[in-house]
Amino acid sequence: MRARFPLPAILLLAGVFASTLAAQTPQVVPAPPACSGVHHVTWPAVNPVWDFCWTRPADSQPGNGSGIELTNVRFNGTLILGRAHLPILNVKYTNVANSFCGGANFCYRDWLYSEQDFQCAPCQDASGAAVNCSTASAVQCTGTTTPAATVCESCSIPPDGCEDIGSFSGVAVENRGTSLKLTSQCEAGWYRYIPEWEFFPDGRIEARFAATSIDATCVAFDHEHHAYFRLDFDVNGSAGNFVDEVLPGGGLQRVVLERSFTDISPARSQWRVGGPGSPYVVEVSRNAGDGAAGDPPGVPNGTGFAVADGWLLTYNVNEISDYQNLSICQANLNSFVNNQLVNGGDVVLWVRAGALHEGEADGQAAHCGIMGPTIRVLPANPASKLNTVPPCRIVDTRNAPGAFGGPAIPGGGTRTFALAGQCGVPSSAKSVAVNLTVTEPSSAGFFTAFPAGASRPLASNLNFLAGQTRANNAVLQLGSGGAVSIFNGGSGTAHLVLDVTGWFE
Repeated sequence: MRARFPLPAILLLAGVFASTLAAQTPQVVPAPPACSGVHHVTWPAVNPVWDFCWTRPADSQPGNGSGIELTNVRFNGTLILGRAHLPILNVKYTNVANSFCGGANFCYRDWLYSEQDFQCAPCQDASGAAVNCSTASAVQCTGTTTPAATVCESCSIPPDGCEDIGSFSGVAVENRGTSLKLTSQCEAGWYRYIPEWEFFPDGRIEARFAATSIDATCVAFDHEHHAYFRLDFDVNGSAGNFVDEVLPGGGLQRVVLERSFTDISPARSQWRVGGPGSPYVVEVSRNAGDGAAGDPPGVPNGTGFAVADGWLLTYNVNEISDYQNLSICQANLNSFVNNQLVNGGDVVLWVRAGALHEGEADGQAAHCGIMGPTIRVLPANPASKLNTVPPCRIVDTRNAPGAFGGPAIPGGGTRTFALAGQCGVPSSAKSVAVNLTVTEPSSAGFFTAFPAGASRPLASNLNFLAGQTRANNAVLQLGSGGAVSIFNGGSGTAHLVLDVTGWFE
């Protein structure tokens, strides 16, 4: 099977990576109440940049599954994504004379919940305890001793072709020093689908999807794989988000109403999503290898099978997937475009990635291709800069009662602290870079920071368990009087320590 796209990045797993960060095992613990995923990850372990939850493909929702699901994704303490996953997956055969591959419509609607064993060790169960990789209780592996290896690795070893290897089913959570990578492997008949999410300290996320197969008769015929990523953006909260289309030359055009986007090569769509008071915007770019639905047949779009390449929508609980059954192949996302207002709402972006597999003689699988968008977290105002100050403690509620001291924040209670004018932060500052620490909490809970005088968002900045001391970096917008409010979402009291490291005007 010859492929018209680059070999996947996953083939590099066996390489040697230069490390600019200490290679520390990522913290993986059962998710606290504010985390909607099964597992909670902060990375790196010291001064974490990324904080998110993940769910394995076997537990993914809805309909046909959606691979590795990410929820509550935060960068430097700011909420970026409410949910990111891959709910729609299909394959289209281009050789319509071949009646036995793809059925009557020469296509399949595939699924992404059936996990297929791959190679990864050491393994952990849901509590983080070490278990045997071959046992049913294994949920995630670290891969730090033996890098994860999927069917893609066997594709590169002739003459056997692509073969299943290993005995682990679940998610590989690998700290590679310069990045944190999540990998799983799924099966749909003879196909092997490998969802990957790789996080970098500079704010980049590479959302990737590798597609290959084991040896099968239909591998001998040309076919296209189409993966539809769904990104539910909650930039600094789900309300008031906006989207700009990035035009050729770098100009921006605000998107007001729901719409779809169709690329024509060599152009590829690019968007930026932001939110009120957020220090960041999030840029999403389609890549050259992902095909263009507006191109002539012969590249990964078939005869209009791809429909479009991107969809900007307002969040709707009934639009988590198009809910097609396995007998209806083509994505039905155009039905979601209903002229609703996107600007100032809860933004959802669907991004298509496509790849053409050219038939391989005798149905022997030999290659693995990778596709998917790139996500980048960027400063909301590139002209603004961080004005650093020596780390300075403003708030410590363990101290005597006062404006910046005790008492502890009660469960369900809020305290407000005027940060402007303290520790070198001027009264003109609009936001501050801080380190938030919780200590001595009497119950599990979470802290939510928000501008004084503003409505409290639903997202949390720091989650904790009873008795736990835990810290996280954040950029906090200042509100009325240059102050920030801190809400304790637990049932018991919790002490707050807040150190400022810089400010923005």
